[in-house]
Parts: sequence; C-alpha cells; structure tokens
Amino acid sequence: MARICLYKAALNNAALKSAGMALITAGLVFTSAAQARQLAYASYLPPAHPTSEDGIQKFIDIVEEKTDDEVTFAFYPSEAAASAKTMLSAISDQLIDAGFIVSVYFPTSLPVNTVLSDLSFFNDSNAVTAAAVTDTILNDCPQCLDEYEKYNVHFLATYSTPPYQAMCKKPMTNGFDPRGLRMRAPGAEVGRWVSEIGGVPVNIPNNESYEAMERGQVDCVIGAVAWLKSLSLGEVAHSVGTLPMGGFQGGSLFNISEQVWDDLDAKTRHIMQDAALEALASTVYSYTAEEKEARQTARENGVSFVDASPALVEQRDAFMQSQIEQAAKTASSRGVKNPEAIVQAFLDNMDKWRGRIEGKDLSEQQYYQLLRKNLLADAGQ
Repeated sequence: MARICLYKAALNNAALKSAGMALITAGLVFTSAAQARQLAYASYLPPAHPTSEDGIQKFIDIVEEKTDDEVTFAFYPSEAAASAKTMLSAISDQLIDAGFIVSVYFPTSLPVNTVLSDLSFFNDSNAVTAAAVTDTILNDCPQCLDEYEKYNVHFLATYSTPPYQAMCKKPMTNGFDPRGLRMRAPGAEVGRWVSEIGGVPVNIPNNESYEAMERGQVDCVIGAVAWLKSLSLGEVAHSVGTLPMGGFQGGSLFNISEQVWDDLDAKTRHIMQDAALEALASTVYSYTAEEKEARQTARENGVSFVDASPALVEQRDAFMQSQIEQAAKTASSRGVKNPEAIVQAFLDNMDKWRGRIEGKDLSEQQYYQLLRKNLLADAGQ
C-alpha cells in the first residue's frame, strides 16, 4: 500500500504552502491511471503532533488499506494547505477535501458546535469527553450536523485533549498565581475564566504558542501539558499550574467534504466512519501517553508543577457550573435555536460515557470497540 507523503516540519513553510496549494488546485483530487480518488487532508499542526501522527495519519492508513487504495490521501500538516483560521473556508471553497477544524476559531460561523466547546471545563477525562462530544454531534444534535453541512463538511468524529493547565515562562515558587499574567486562552469561555482570575486573555492558535512565549507576548499558555513535548513548550516554560482549566473539545478532527461523501458508495462511507472512530481512539490514547511522558521529562528538566490555592480551586468549580447557563446564553445571542437542549444532551452523554469508561482499565482496542458498538449503533450505521 502506498503511504501518503508526510511533509517534514524542517521544510520551508512558505514554499510548502505554495507547493501544497499548487498540487491541490492542479487537480490532485483524481489519479486518472487507476481511476482512484486522491483527497487532500490538511492540518495546521505539525506532523509529530498526536492529532497528525496518531489521528489523521491513522485514519488515512486505515481508509487506504480497506479500500485497496481506491481512496488515497495527500496530507498537508503545518499549515501547508490551510491555517487554523482558514480551514473552514478552505473546505467550503473546495480547496481541500478534509481538514482539522477547531470550532472556537469560528464562533460566528459555527455557533451551534461552539456550544460544546464552551462547556470545556466539564472535561475531566479526554476518553470520556471525546466519546460524549462525538456522540452528541452524531446522534443528539441535528443542528450540529446541518451547520457543518452548510460549509461542505461531513462530520465523522472528533477528539478531546486531557484537561488544560497553565504552562508559564517564569518559575512560581509560592503556588500558582495568575494575577496580571497574559495567558493564551482558546475561545471566549476560557478567556472569561482568565479575566475572572485576574489574568489577561490572549486568543492565539496553539501552534503560535511557542513563539509568543519565547518573545514575551504571553506569560502562560493554557493548553495540554503534552504540548511541552509536541509543541516544544518545555524549552520555554519553567512552571505549570496544575489547576484544570477546560480543554479542547468540539470541532472536527475527522471529516470529509460533503461533495465527496455524497459521491461515495455505502461500503466506503462505512469504512471512513469506522476508521474515524479507530483513529479517535488512537488519538486519545496517544495524547494521554504523551502527556504522561511530557510531565516526567519536564520534572526531570526542572519544570515545577505548582498547585492552586483552595480558594482558586473553589472559584474554578463555581465557574464550571456557571458554564451551563452561560454556554446556552452565548449560543442564543449567536442565533442558535434551543441551545439548552444541546447543553443537556452533552451533559447526559458525559454521564453515560463515564458509566461506560470510568473505573475500567480499557485498552485502546477495547475503547475503540466501545465507541464502535455504541456510536455507530446510535447513528444507525
């Protein structure tokens, strides 16, 4: 089986973008010799990131193998074909066939799906949250699917990071104190939290975090501790506040252009949907393993992990509960109909998936089979 071409981060990014777009617009979508279809898949993150290496790459490999290369892919990581903030338009305009969409970067275009991102402080387990969000979108939120379809996106599955924490440039010897710190805050809700605790929110994509911290544009980056490794933040961060502060959930890591989806036969559609769940499990377990490794390496390199005060922990718990009402209120102001139902569906699915996962030492394969059994059955696959 021919493997996709995975561009290396060491290549010149500007040249890569030019080459990537030239290939796409030159008709890369079809390979006439074998009448096979070749699709362009984009991500703004680097090749070694878990969403690339163990997520999109895994999805691609499975689809290529199970379709006997009747469907193949060219993968463009590191913004080679689209940036984080142009991904949605790139798919909508048919410049690419699939791409990693982060809903918090499109709150006005994707207000329905942003409801789920705005409940991120409920993320206490990425395995539970990834399943619950995907379940909600596939089975309990027709508005979510309709909204993606409007932009030519056929949603298959998404993932969740472990709970976010604050990785800061300066050492904190007296506990985590966020007052006055400029903090990378993804999305409005995390920004609201940062303001509430006395920090200054800065909304930038995570792939810009290293440079922003290195140049002193931000003091802390709120994100997954795995980024100490995958985004090299361990080179510039000297302390980590251990207080959970939301996490990534929502958006679409695994998707295919609606135009392409409509042209696929039932067998290939099923292969893609199933591959998305298997790649979802791979992404979740890879992220968890990388998080553990990054913590250990950071401690060995002198990065301090500092706790928050009991008062700040209590404030965080109160903020989490406030998200229930606030997420619906914000969504309503953006024109979302009956957002309360979406919020409740997500909370119900979180409870459902906690019951299926918590207290069980599931292997990656067992987790995938659990997803497959429940999500595809619920989705009528």
